[in-house]
Amino acid sequence: MNFLKPVFIFVVFTLFSCASQKKYVYLQDENGSSKEYKSPDFVLKIHPNDLLSIQVFTVNTEAFPGIASTVDKQIIDNRSPYEKGFVVDGSGFVELPLIGKVNVAGLSMTEARDTLVARFEKFMDEPVVVLKKLSFKVTMLGEFNKPGLYYIPNEKLSLLEAIGLAGDLTFYGDRKEIKIVRKTGDGVREILVDLTSKQALNSEVAFVYPDDVIYVKPINRRGATTISPTVAVVTSVLATLTLIVSVILREN
Repeated sequence: MNFLKPVFIFVVFTLFSCASQKKYVYLQDENGSSKEYKSPDFVLKIHPNDLLSIQVFTVNTEAFPGIASTVDKQIIDNRSPYEKGFVVDGSGFVELPLIGKVNVAGLSMTEARDTLVARFEKFMDEPVVVLKKLSFKVTMLGEFNKPGLYYIPNEKLSLLEAIGLAGDLTFYGDRKEIKIVRKTGDGVREILVDLTSKQALNSEVAFVYPDDVIYVKPINRRGATTISPTVAVVTSVLATLTLIVSVILREN
């Protein structure tokens, strides 16, 4: 029996290590059943100090050199995005050739496109405006495999996609308390996210917003996390075999 006592302790420790791996599993469901979640609404809007890429296409491009281009013959521009972008001033206006200042603050990307098209229609035939937000960036800090500042070329990015851009969390990242620092009209807001739950799918943090800062802190006991899932399974099997052998030897 004295021989079984340390074996029993070892088995309990091993099983505990295996159970602790649940801390690293994303989007857990208590009953393991499949569910459908309605994606929350996300609309990318334009704000003062944003940097916009604005291209204008028209059928009579010869009448507007340097302003408009056609799809089959675009103007070659080797400048950086910042150099060829248009800045929204502090009052929410963007100034463009031919049409002057246009108030775009608070508008969605679609609403801003429609507004610009309506202004350009006064001067050219069938204008098509391609509008992109060059200042959509997200900062990933802490226990990421690839932390850094990421510029987003799309108009929508989910939290899980942002984590994927940063190479996922490291083994030492705390998945139960991720902090998102988000700018709002009233200042700055801190939001805590538990990645082990379905919160990242159907809540206000399902999508990231421009200038979001996502921070992952290290877990408190880094030493306890050095046991990988593979090692935990192997040690569990060995402990079980050791226990069986000890019982057989005792019976004999």
